[in-house]
Amino acid sequence: MIFTDWEGPWVLTDFAYECAMAFFNSYEFFERLSQYDDYLVLVEKKEDYDAGDTLRLLAVFLVANDVSNEELKDLAEKVLKYTPDAEEAIKELKNPIVISTSYEQFLEVSAGPLGLKYYCTSFKPENYNLSQSLKKEIVEAVEIIANLPEIRIPPDEETLSAINWLNNFFWNRLAKTEAGRILDEVKAVGGKRKLEVILKYKPKKPVVIGDSISDKDMLSYAKEKGIAISFNGNEFALENSNLAIIAESAYAEVEVVKRCLSEGLDWIEVCEDVRGGKVCRVDKLDFDELLKESKAMRARLRGLAGYLS
Repeated sequence: MIFTDWEGPWVLTDFAYECAMAFFNSYEFFERLSQYDDYLVLVEKKEDYDAGDTLRLLAVFLVANDVSNEELKDLAEKVLKYTPDAEEAIKELKNPIVISTSYEQFLEVSAGPLGLKYYCTSFKPENYNLSQSLKKEIVEAVEIIANLPEIRIPPDEETLSAINWLNNFFWNRLAKTEAGRILDEVKAVGGKRKLEVILKYKPKKPVVIGDSISDKDMLSYAKEKGIAISFNGNEFALENSNLAIIAESAYAEVEVVKRCLSEGLDWIEVCEDVRGGKVCRVDKLDFDELLKESKAMRARLRGLAGYLS
């Protein structure tokens, strides 16, 4: 069976990033949320929090800013940009199952028309009501968050000051208000929740495609049980994969998946040329050099969004 992430492997759009830009006009705000997400997963290992829950945090701000379900769908249609050749290439795969961290409005617009079965983050802003005073407080926090020091791992003194502010804001202040229901109910389909989807199917030898920290759990599982493929992935994807595709075209994914389904890993010794790029055995090359090349292609195709985990 084939399981795949969506943003990165098949679409270049990072919809959460686009939401932050469209409704708050602040890259720094989204960057801090993304860095905070990494910290909570990798350092604090917060209970009931998983990679990709940036969308859980962002949902609070979207509700506070009165963003509607229709506005999210309209934005999805406006910013949708497929990975080169993706719309045609993915049709050549037999029943791939998309597992995406992105909001349902984006998958409805991007994956739905292609007839794909998908799992994603359920979020309807109209299901939540906040007082006007709380909305004002949350929206005003956007600028505060954008101006917090960068969050680095391992954390330095400035990082810890930013973490303390964010922890207090989300888990002490907001969690005790009506916004707490948003934090409780919006569960981004990332990390272990992606793996849970795969486990429901009980695949014998899954082929899994991913590119980021939210894919690391399902990639790690496939690396042991089947085949894990990083597509222009960052370090979290690469270190949990058997194969690394570095390519511009989605046809590279199709070619690699087809050969893996028929031949396993036997067809590739170190690297092979594939359409629009190459595929390499992660364990046969210098990891740092392979990562550098993979991240360069990632940034080239996805721009600023490619630098986020």
